[in-house]
Amino acid sequence: MNKKCIREPIGRGVAPNYRLALLPAMLMAVVGTAWAVDGGVVAAGAGAIKTQGKTTTISQSSDKMIVNWKNFNIGKDQSVIVNQPGATSAVLNRVTTANPTQIDGTLKANGRVFVVNPAGVVFGKSAKVDVGSLVASTLDMHDQEFMDGGQPYGGNYRSLNLYPGQADGHVTNNGKLVAQGAVILVGPQVTNSGVIVAKDVTLGAANGAAMVMNDSSLRVVLGKQAQNALAANHGSITANGGDVLLSTSATGAVIGTVIQNTGRIEATSASAREGGTIRLSSMDGGKISVGGRVSADNRIEVSSEAQGGIITPAGTFLDPSVARARVYSAPSTHDVTVESGAKLASKGSVNISSYGGKVDMNGVINAGSDVNIDSTVMKYGDMGPETADGVITTNGRINAQTAQLMSNVININAPIKTVKNVYVESYSGDVNQRANVTSTNGSIYLLAGGNIKQADGVKTSAAHAVTLDTDSNYWSYRLRSNEIRAANIAAETINIRGGDIKLAGNLNADNDISVKSKTYSPSCPSGMSCIAVLTGGHLAQAGNVISRDGNVTLDASSSISRQSKSRTSAGKVVTLDSFAVDTGKIDAGKQINVNAYIARLGGKLTAPEINLPDNTENVKGNVRILPESASL
Repeated sequence: MNKKCIREPIGRGVAPNYRLALLPAMLMAVVGTAWAVDGGVVAAGAGAIKTQGKTTTISQSSDKMIVNWKNFNIGKDQSVIVNQPGATSAVLNRVTTANPTQIDGTLKANGRVFVVNPAGVVFGKSAKVDVGSLVASTLDMHDQEFMDGGQPYGGNYRSLNLYPGQADGHVTNNGKLVAQGAVILVGPQVTNSGVIVAKDVTLGAANGAAMVMNDSSLRVVLGKQAQNALAANHGSITANGGDVLLSTSATGAVIGTVIQNTGRIEATSASAREGGTIRLSSMDGGKISVGGRVSADNRIEVSSEAQGGIITPAGTFLDPSVARARVYSAPSTHDVTVESGAKLASKGSVNISSYGGKVDMNGVINAGSDVNIDSTVMKYGDMGPETADGVITTNGRINAQTAQLMSNVININAPIKTVKNVYVESYSGDVNQRANVTSTNGSIYLLAGGNIKQADGVKTSAAHAVTLDTDSNYWSYRLRSNEIRAANIAAETINIRGGDIKLAGNLNADNDISVKSKTYSPSCPSGMSCIAVLTGGHLAQAGNVISRDGNVTLDASSSISRQSKSRTSAGKVVTLDSFAVDTGKIDAGKQINVNAYIARLGGKLTAPEINLPDNTENVKGNVRILPESASL
């Protein structure tokens, strides 16, 4: 006996305008196994369902159709084939019982297939799905809205609201999901441990959402928050010519991980302006753990917007391939951590921000364009900025075209190497440099509202200028003494400006070297009086300061002290300007100028012209005046 289950439409519309024609023997055949689709009733639209052997064929004749099922299970050796009018035609398969949907077999369709079961949707390891687009969700939707194709959303887009069902099931994929359009998995918890290949892929964890669609695309916008929200990928996700989104809308009390990747995510672009973007976004809280391998032709964006943080575990490889790739963006007051062994590689730029939290860069960054790291958030009072929060610590090397680090405190513990400029600024805290910083064809700027401290043996070298400055921003003029401790610096020009300055290493420049140790009194707003407290202004030279073809200027408000073995040399003019000066050994191609109330000559001075103050004392060394044409 040929056992069949047949539904014949007698009309169109959302109301159940269909007469179900069932032969008792046929109905029993469908119910005979728990791992087969069962009890399907066409509730809206027009179509027919036919089961023959292990294959169920759904023939959809209307553009939209709704089928209510007792179960939508597909056994390992079973198939469901959906024949639809076109690629944008949609069928909603809703399970009305309390049992989760288990798909272990084959599901094929040429259009859009929705599988909705509040109790859960699971694709087993043997599942094979090949459709135009797939939406699997534990969130339900209204029949009329589905049949209308959603509500107007803007332009040629329409939106379809998804709301919580009566159960709290999960969506899990362990099989292989392939779609020419989109694969969207939505529910309070969504996990992929299998393979997903589509144009666009979304794993969305929320208790409410909206489908946004037109004839060419199908996307989701998350809404209502979910407790214990989780969007996780432990398998493989590939978006061919489109985008990948892992997103959660979690309750504010969530402090655990809400987005996790330990697998592989890849997004290729169809053109320079379309596709190739991977986004991991925690909308309302929780941590994001970005592991595995993530590669995109366009951008990688990771954002934890509130009460969260971002962690990149060891072994992670992130690879955005083109310009303006935002690898991280964390608009919260929490932390970004790239663990040792992780690698961020980009043909474009890498942007990392924590907005007042800590950024711990223990992995490696290789960027074809810019690296921008920002963990600053300003707190303002009646008189302007009061404090700035945020700490950046780099324990992994950075290689890029340009590099910019901005925070309250910056710790450079691993090498930074760029082709162009390096820009480091701490707003009210310190810059601590414990590793080499190199610019092969640009300049290096270290700016601090607090102190700049370069460790012994550290090298800072640039093709053009190196600038160390603690007097360049708002906090520099507050009632404090900012210190600079400079190690070994090599550049075309060198500029150092701050409060107390110690030149612990050697300064070598092709052209000018300027070191200015100054004190300042604060400027007062109109109608207010201030007490000036002058501190700092001491310059101590322990190493050599050598300008091959330019000038050397050492300028201090209080004093200049130099060790006897230190040397100051300039191709042109050396100028020492302070209240008190210990000269040490100085030679210049043209002129030496010592401008001081007290000058102590503790070394040898050699130049065609030497100008000393009248009150020069303790002349222990030699003063040698050469012909201007003489060489040193």
